[in-house]
Amino acid sequence: MRRGITRRRFLQLAAGAITLFITPTSRADRSPPPCRSPFRIGLGEDPARLLDGDDPEAPPVRDALRPDVVCAWLNGYSDGSTPRGDLSYFRHWHQAGRFARWGAQGYELMIITWENYDGQSAYYGPPTFGNYHISEQFLRDLAELAGMLARYPRTVYFVLATEFSTYPACRYDPSCSHPQAYSDRYNALTREYYDRLIPRLLEAFAVLRSRCPRAQVGLGFGGWLATFDVNTPEEKAGRSLIRIFDPVIRASDWIFFQSMIGQRAHENGGLGNPDQIRMNVELFRGYCKPIGLAHYNPGLPYAERLDVMREDLQRMMDPAWLKAMQSRGLRLFAFMRYGPMKDNREGILDLAAAFAAQFRGSPSCVYLPLIQKSP
Repeated sequence: MRRGITRRRFLQLAAGAITLFITPTSRADRSPPPCRSPFRIGLGEDPARLLDGDDPEAPPVRDALRPDVVCAWLNGYSDGSTPRGDLSYFRHWHQAGRFARWGAQGYELMIITWENYDGQSAYYGPPTFGNYHISEQFLRDLAELAGMLARYPRTVYFVLATEFSTYPACRYDPSCSHPQAYSDRYNALTREYYDRLIPRLLEAFAVLRSRCPRAQVGLGFGGWLATFDVNTPEEKAGRSLIRIFDPVIRASDWIFFQSMIGQRAHENGGLGNPDQIRMNVELFRGYCKPIGLAHYNPGLPYAERLDVMREDLQRMMDPAWLKAMQSRGLRLFAFMRYGPMKDNREGILDLAAAFAAQFRGSPSCVYLPLIQKSP
């Protein structure tokens, strides 16, 4: 025994060490590990349900997946003649001290912005026709939200205008009878919209960075854009439309996309979610920025197919697929909704938890934390 430490003192120290190891602690009581995996798992769609049990069925999914990032949505809607974002629940969370609590528990946040461009959400009323994300109100909403999160102690990812290439779908035809004619393409008609959206997004980046020191910002691409290309003097679509947004990509911290195919690969010409994810990662790797899958879902929300999710997860757990995606820059994988995994129907939650553990890997001090930005 080292000189200067009595036997009694040694036993006291040993008892304290044993107590430290056997006493259970909540995540809120624990400090983050000194070394973290550079790969993140995200989970949506509502942090209050996931972390505070506002939906009692949500915490079991959270506990199984152990997300690093919890996801919330800022949805744009039409309020008479003025488009605005629904900040109501963000304000409630802020006033109730929930942001402070979630940050202390070690969770990162992801805020995804979207708008009810075609009126698909009855809750949010009539179509916005793409007007929210090009409005001054969009910047004011982001400024208010970023102010709420100014002291958030973890990274806050902002995924702006997810699926933005659909926003003009009803802009030039209020009946919205031919949405595909105006979606996913840059031409003489849609140019006016995209030429307003690009500078607005750059302004939005500046607003977020000035008010939220830990903000990490990026644009949210529809995953399908990587699967086709039109490049003529008259029109740019698919991959060529993405290149129109190079100024925004260069100014971003991350590149985000989604993948929500609701079919198994053999039902969709060999294209399943793992294939679409691979095509996006291959396309975006050239920008040398971290890539995030902002919202994965096996189909539209509340219409998910568990057989699709099962096939997706099994394919994505192939070590060759996972190694290829991570080595090419995929750093974050977020499940859009916890709903499909509730009750572990058909063993989906077990499978998702196994995938999450495999994607995240083991903490290792070989890596620096993925995002380290001082407030």
